[in-house]
Amino acid sequence: MRPAARDRVPRPIWWLAPVALIVILGPLVWTVDPVEQILTDRLVGPTFDHPLGTDNLGRDLLARVLHGGRITLGLALVATVISSSAGIALGLLAAAVRGPFDRALAVVIDVLNAFPYLLLALTLAGLAGGGVRGLLLALTVPAWVPFARVARSEAMRVRATPAIEAAVALGASPLRVGLRHVLPNAMPPLATLTVLRFSHTFITIAGLSFLGVGIAAPTPEWGAMLRGALPFVERAPHVALAPGAAILLAAVSVSAGAEGVRRLVDPRRR
Repeated sequence: MRPAARDRVPRPIWWLAPVALIVILGPLVWTVDPVEQILTDRLVGPTFDHPLGTDNLGRDLLARVLHGGRITLGLALVATVISSSAGIALGLLAAAVRGPFDRALAVVIDVLNAFPYLLLALTLAGLAGGGVRGLLLALTVPAWVPFARVARSEAMRVRATPAIEAAVALGASPLRVGLRHVLPNAMPPLATLTVLRFSHTFITIAGLSFLGVGIAAPTPEWGAMLRGALPFVERAPHVALAPGAAILLAAVSVSAGAEGVRRLVDPRRR
């Protein structure tokens, strides 16, 4: 039976829509300059002119949160795309060719898994000098490992099914088998992992910026905004609440949408 139109897009995926709309359209609607300093309006609470208040330099917090979302989530998206693409390609290749390449990849994965992710990212970002390039290096070098591991295990499972054996017996090329049969059936767990890693990645970006090895001031970024708000938490708690709430709401929305993404790409639902 053909599913109803309202069931074609799983409801959990709609959790991602508000985050995407706010990040994309928010700065276009609220056009206040996020780096403009008005020293006479320092640490002002929420008002009509400044719905989230201002920081210690009189900068509008709503504008900084909206523009900071573009930077934090944009960097997380780029890093997740790079790491997931590399990891999935390596995992599928290892499952297809086996032999020395598979064993070498397993050794590299074990070595990288021996280091705590955040500690390794912090070290790489510090060695690279921080900034956008440093963050991308710190986030992509260790982040491909879980994608490669899951892709390899899923590819091995799918390749052992009678459908794949029949396709090989009929003369399908390894490339066609991998792209047409193995990858679509391995996508549900990989898609879920990708969304969850995206959530983990932007939290890591905020954490690294909070520690001082990420995006530097005056560029608006959620973690850097939290770092700058620490001296004023008792006097003006709204300065820290604005970026903190943004990180929390984005993380909850992305995590809630992970199951919807998995169901959306599941070939068994088509």
